[in-house]
Amino acid sequence: MLLLKFLVFCSLLINWGCLGIPSTALDETSWHSDAFLRNGGQRTKPKNAVSDKEISDTALKIWNSVKDLNVQYDGVTHKGKPLKLFTENQRTLRLDPYFSRLFGFYNARLGVEDPCVRTSACKDAQNSFIENISQDKGPISILYGFLSEKGIINGKIKDFRESLKTMWFEPYNRSGGVLDSSGFEHVFLGEIRNNAVKGLHNWMRMYDEELGGRFVLTRDGNYFPTAKPAVSDVSFTWNGFKKKGTTFFMKKSPAVETALYTLCFMVRRGQKCPIDLGSFQLDVQTFARNGSKSLIDTAYPIFPRKTKAY
Repeated sequence: MLLLKFLVFCSLLINWGCLGIPSTALDETSWHSDAFLRNGGQRTKPKNAVSDKEISDTALKIWNSVKDLNVQYDGVTHKGKPLKLFTENQRTLRLDPYFSRLFGFYNARLGVEDPCVRTSACKDAQNSFIENISQDKGPISILYGFLSEKGIINGKIKDFRESLKTMWFEPYNRSGGVLDSSGFEHVFLGEIRNNAVKGLHNWMRMYDEELGGRFVLTRDGNYFPTAKPAVSDVSFTWNGFKKKGTTFFMKKSPAVETALYTLCFMVRRGQKCPIDLGSFQLDVQTFARNGSKSLIDTAYPIFPRKTKAY
């Protein structure tokens, strides 16, 4: 009886090293994606722990795999006009069609079921988006190669694509009722809850919303964007609702962002994921939905710890 009580007690304290098991040993299992396993992958024991340097090296390959988009940021007031995130000559910028096609399938209001839940056209758009960002030698291909080499996943690229769909697009409940959210919607598109903006960490979405008059940059941000750092931190109102401070990558494609966030989710989920990209250093923070290993709750960059010339 005493032994049983001791074992139960240990199960509650095991992350503190009960029975002499270090937390790092337990963390190894968290690197495996449950979604990948469900979709055809096989669990394998990691060959080595993933070091910060390996994360940075892989992140740098992902970062450089797609050329930066020619985006000019403003962040200043012109003759009494409202503050703008993007310059006036950027008003006709063409967005990634696979990415922007998804905008219309989601309702930003939490508590309202997303149209995507019951729309086959949305599933088709999701499939097209994942297929497009998973092209050979692209960001997702680089990520897949690294995770396979480290023994974190074991399966074909098509299995990994299915895992990505689950991680990013599987609908879940964020408000206590209907299926009103997903990792993709929260991170890339933004949501509204209790009269406040949640998520929204993507410049393309901000561009499209500013163009439509729904996104208004405000003056009380921690930083205003410039062309030099590759991450910005701004405050804004969206559809009349405020968010005081949100971070996002600048000039990067959705493929690069998805790959970076997924990398950190799979190897540093729930922790700061340190990335040294040469010109600057930053952390990426990811969290799983309600402790799940397969559903992304949120992901965002943390303003660079050290910035050099970019």
